[in-house]
Amino acid sequence: MFGEDLRLLVPAAIRQTYLNTGTLGPTPTPAAAAACAAELEWNELGPGHVPYYIQARDKSRQFALRIEQAMPKGTVSLLHNNTEAIGRVLWGLPWHQGDEIVTTDHEHPALLFALATLIRQFGVRVKVLRVDASARLADQLEEALSTRTRLLAVSHVSYLTGWRLPVEAMAKVMRQAPDARILVDGAQALGNITVDPLGTGADYYVFCGHKWMMAPAGWAGLWVRNTRLQELATLWPADGDYEPHDLESAQSPVWPLDASTGQGLEYGSRDWLRVVGWSVTWDYFEEEGFAAHAIYQVGLAMQAAHAIAHIPGFEVVLCPRPEYRPTALLTVHSRRYGAGLAERLWERNIVVKPVNQYGGVRVSFAIFNTPEDVHALAAALKSLS
Repeated sequence: MFGEDLRLLVPAAIRQTYLNTGTLGPTPTPAAAAACAAELEWNELGPGHVPYYIQARDKSRQFALRIEQAMPKGTVSLLHNNTEAIGRVLWGLPWHQGDEIVTTDHEHPALLFALATLIRQFGVRVKVLRVDASARLADQLEEALSTRTRLLAVSHVSYLTGWRLPVEAMAKVMRQAPDARILVDGAQALGNITVDPLGTGADYYVFCGHKWMMAPAGWAGLWVRNTRLQELATLWPADGDYEPHDLESAQSPVWPLDASTGQGLEYGSRDWLRVVGWSVTWDYFEEEGFAAHAIYQVGLAMQAAHAIAHIPGFEVVLCPRPEYRPTALLTVHSRRYGAGLAERLWERNIVVKPVNQYGGVRVSFAIFNTPEDVHALAAALKSLS
């Protein structure tokens, strides 16, 4: 079920042209209803009712195990958002002054702010690869590697342009530094393209539930390669009856840690039952097939790119190198309006995101969008041309 049939279940898409799933995907009514019903039950029983709280948390863990089936050879933890997942990785690794991290100039502030804290706290150096440069990213990475390289942190899909970056080729280069690790930010990937964290070469892969997956806001995931889980110092103690050991003793662990599941990274109170909203949308994606969704969505984006190419004053920011691949997210540059084009489109009932870096707007196509949405966008741009 794509397009018009699904649109009827997405309130945000009925009275407007919603093209901003890359920021937040509108939750379909069945998923929203399931999450709301779970929250009402949660409040009626009392969120501090211990057996119910534990049951809710365990159901969330069961969903994480289900995700692991689609992302093999890794352990999945459910967290609030990608920002939290990135922080769990960056603050879980050991750092020393002069250690180096390699990243790109297309990274989201969620990663950049976290890197800034590492620079201030530990004296870590950050080297930046240029996505728009004429040189291949893998070649730039090879030149940037040194004996102090500890991490490559890179987006799977650029949040600025929607280009799928060649993380697999970059992972091959990273094999020259066997002690270094790879963190892939898949915030714009899951539900947009097919995702196989192991296939990317990632040691840590973060992904989002409330963008293309259209889950209620506040749910994301962290995939950790099984052989890397023990390396993260951010593991928290699992719930249960335990007594802390002598904190001054270096001979015994402070608390017993269960590193065999992702639960150690989930420690803390959450509205556990609302994850049912994500499980409902996951059912849909899994039943229809992630690849089928990706093909449908990128098809709409390509239709839009073709239509915009014929409208004076506007142009799609095209992939500068063949190693990049287009996805269901694209950026439209406006010679006249710049990022102010977003406001002009909002006035015409079209929801997009401004992109200052490219002087235009970011447009995201999802499974509830239709060719009529492409026509509405093209018509609005023509009226502004």
